[in-house]
Amino acid sequence: MKRSLFKVLILFIVSSVLTLMVVSGCAKTTTETTAAAETTAAETTAAETTAVEEPAEVQTLNIGFYADGADSYYQVMVDTMKACADLDPECDWTVDYKVGQNTAAEQLQAVEDFITSGYDAICVIQNSADTTSECISKCKEAGIPYFGAAHYFGTVSNAKDAAGSCCFDFIQAGLYAGEDALARGVKKVIMIEGQLGQGSAGAQTLGFLKAYEDAGKSLGGYTYEEVGTKKSELKLDGTQDIEVVFWASGGWFSDPAQKAMTDAITSLGKDGFDGAYVQNDPMMEGVLMAMEDAGLKSSDYWLGASNGREISWQWVKDKVITMDVNQTAALEGDTLYQQVKAYFKGEQYRKYIHPYLTSYNIDNINDVALVPFSDVDAYMAGRAEGKYVTDINDPKFKDQAGY
Repeated sequence: MKRSLFKVLILFIVSSVLTLMVVSGCAKTTTETTAAAETTAAETTAAETTAVEEPAEVQTLNIGFYADGADSYYQVMVDTMKACADLDPECDWTVDYKVGQNTAAEQLQAVEDFITSGYDAICVIQNSADTTSECISKCKEAGIPYFGAAHYFGTVSNAKDAAGSCCFDFIQAGLYAGEDALARGVKKVIMIEGQLGQGSAGAQTLGFLKAYEDAGKSLGGYTYEEVGTKKSELKLDGTQDIEVVFWASGGWFSDPAQKAMTDAITSLGKDGFDGAYVQNDPMMEGVLMAMEDAGLKSSDYWLGASNGREISWQWVKDKVITMDVNQTAALEGDTLYQQVKAYFKGEQYRKYIHPYLTSYNIDNINDVALVPFSDVDAYMAGRAEGKYVTDINDPKFKDQAGY
């Protein structure tokens, strides 16, 4: 009996040891497998993290930016360009902004100085297209990309040597104004250009007159181009459906525009004109002051502009002026930023384009989407929220003619 119990006890001990060995072996295998799996997962995660966190190549650029004159429009443009770059982790840009006093010689000198100083890129708001042509040649020779802004220079022979050009279609802006004036029965208009003979100013005038010609209206025996370029030199034949009864330059600023409008009112009298086309909002401010001084109610006349600053939105809502065209400097600065960045990334981009325009008037002001003009913070906030189109590849942006 004792011997039987002893055998049973031995068998039990051996069985327990074997079981323990099997369990230990399984536990060891499971632990090793789990550890291996955890190691592989950790390595994969580490690899993924490395791939995600690997920084993109940063563009470190020194950009020379020259503006022909001290203008709030130009300041907004360069401020927006810098704001876009500052928010972009791929951009480490320094933009050196210089302002001239409206001479071609200063434009050329500024570009030469930028080249001598070794800037990576040069952006210019030009004085004249001819001077721009010379500047482009110098930049090409130095191997520095030239970007033009604000004004069109597609008429010069080497325009395609520029790395980019962004400006609004000023003929289209004037056309919008002319169409509105025509629809409201304007036949006698005061024309206050930004600067007589300047390309962007002359283009707005051409667009305004073209709207009448396109509608089959008479310009007194001449084409819209003849009237727009020769102005008061022409003697009309009496058939005109539209007549510019007073030509003036407002210099793009309020004070000279106020004087010009005062002179027009004095010359023509309150019944001598149906309205005035004033080519930006600072000049419109001067025109409104002149009309107030003369005891005239602005809403009794057609008043159109091509600028679209925030102050104008309220003017139109209050029917102080009749219409305007939103041609925001902020959007133009964003366009320039996108062109410069794409150039240095070696990407294809639209080199010669017009940012889009939006016409608004006393009838549709509450139904159109307007882009901030001079409030850079508001523009950047709306840009981040996707409130308006900013991508230059969008079809709302138009290609410039002549390229």
